[in-house]
Amino acid sequence: MQTKEKLLLESMELFAAYGYEGTSMAKIAEKVGLKKSSLYAHYTSKETLFLDVTEKITNEYVHLIAQSIDNNEQSSEKRLYQSFMIHVKDLVSDDASIQFYNRFVQYPPQNLEKELFAYLERSEEEALRILVKEIENGQTVGEISKDLEAKQIAHTYFCLLEGLSNEIIFYDYPTLQHHAERIWEVFWRGIRM
Repeated sequence: MQTKEKLLLESMELFAAYGYEGTSMAKIAEKVGLKKSSLYAHYTSKETLFLDVTEKITNEYVHLIAQSIDNNEQSSEKRLYQSFMIHVKDLVSDDASIQFYNRFVQYPPQNLEKELFAYLERSEEEALRILVKEIENGQTVGEISKDLEAKQIAHTYFCLLEGLSNEIIFYDYPTLQHHAERIWEVFWRGIRM
């Protein structure tokens, strides 16, 4: 693993666990196995490193959306369902990127709030664009109703996932998966032709 990639990964884990204020450059250098002075050769400030971690996470999120829908051999229903269930599985993973996202969406560092939300907004717009395109394809081939705008359907899709993300506090994965299946049935019934 390249030094920069390792720095981003280890920093993400520390930021997720200890927050922005609780993570020092010295702590990051120690975890990566670098001297603090060597760390500053890669990143001149904790702010820059934090924003690079944010950019990495948001880019990976968009990639997850694109990959989860990328199967031209399936119907739109199956592609959207597959993407939905991949999201659900990702929500329950004890991944540092999920912890990072959850922490900093709710409690952003005040000095970086504007930049953080710009990254998040950009990734959400890109994810929405990918999903809207898939929904429009489904509408074109007659799988999805044209009674609703594709963007409206996509927003609903993401709202359902946001709701499920709150359930991870209370339920294990099998229960959450069961809830997701039931939610999907209602969602699909509402948008199908």
